[in-house]
Amino acid sequence: MLPSSSRPIGLYPASGCVGIVPSNSPPALASAAGAYFTQAVYIEEKVTLSLGALSNLGWDGYQRLVYERAAAGIARQAQEFLARGYVTTAELRDLVEVQRNGLVVSMRKRLTPFGRFYSEKLKSAKSLPTVDSLVARKGSPMAVLASVGKTRAVTNRIAVFGRYAGPAGVVLDIVVVGVVIQQAPEQDRARIATREISGVVGSFAAGTGGMWAGGVAGATWAGTWAAPTLVIPVVGTITEGTAIVLGGVAGAFIGSWLGRSAGQAVGDQIWRVAPVEWTEYVG
Repeated sequence: MLPSSSRPIGLYPASGCVGIVPSNSPPALASAAGAYFTQAVYIEEKVTLSLGALSNLGWDGYQRLVYERAAAGIARQAQEFLARGYVTTAELRDLVEVQRNGLVVSMRKRLTPFGRFYSEKLKSAKSLPTVDSLVARKGSPMAVLASVGKTRAVTNRIAVFGRYAGPAGVVLDIVVVGVVIQQAPEQDRARIATREISGVVGSFAAGTGGMWAGGVAGATWAGTWAAPTLVIPVVGTITEGTAIVLGGVAGAFIGSWLGRSAGQAVGDQIWRVAPVEWTEYVG
C-alpha cells in the first residue's frame, strides 16, 4: 500500500529521526510533547558534561572522609601518649611508620586515577616521613606526637565539596536521562534509551580518563612535574593543588563531552545494524 496523508509510514531506525506523529494526533499536543523532549535533551546534554568530574570528586571525597576518621583515631592515640608524658621509640615508630604511613598508602589504592595522582604529587608514597626525619625537623618526639594525625585543610575542603556535589550531580544526571527517555516518542523510546545510556557510560569513562589527564596537564603547567618536594610547604601546596584540580575538572568536562558523543554514536550504530522494520500508522 502506498503511503498517503492519512497513512504515514515511518522507517525505523533512521538517523536523526525522533518519531513521526500520526495524522490523527492533535497538532498542539504533538507540538508540546516535542518541545518537552527537546528541552529535556538540551538539559541532559549540559548535565552529563559534569558527570566525569562530579563522580570522581564524589568518590574521592568519600574516601577522604574515611581517611580523616582513621587519622583522627591515630591522633587520639598520640594524645594518650602525650597525656602519659612519654613515648618509647618503638611506640612512636609504630604510630608513625606503621599506622599513619600504612593508612596513607592503603587509602590511596581506593582513589580514582585523578585522586591518586593528586595525592602523589602533594606527598609521594616513596617519601613519606620516618620517625627520624620528623624528630629532626620538629625537634623532639613529643612534638612529633602533637602533629600525628593532622590532615591538609585544603584537601579536606575539596573533599567536602566532592562529597556533596558528586552524588547530587550523579543523581541529577540519572533523573534527567530518565526524563529524556520518558519524553521520547513511544515508537522511538527503546532506540533513544540505548543512545542516552550509551552516552552516559561514555561520558563517565572518558570523563574519568580526562580528569586524570587534565590533572597531569595542570601539574605540568604549574611547573612542578619533576619536583620531588614542594619548596614552600603551604603556598606551594595550594598553588600546585589548585592547578591540578582546575586542570582535572577541565579535562573531565572535555572527556565527558567526547565520551558522550562517542557513546551516543555507538548507541545509534546498534540500531542502524538492527533489522529494519516498516511500521504503518492507520489514521
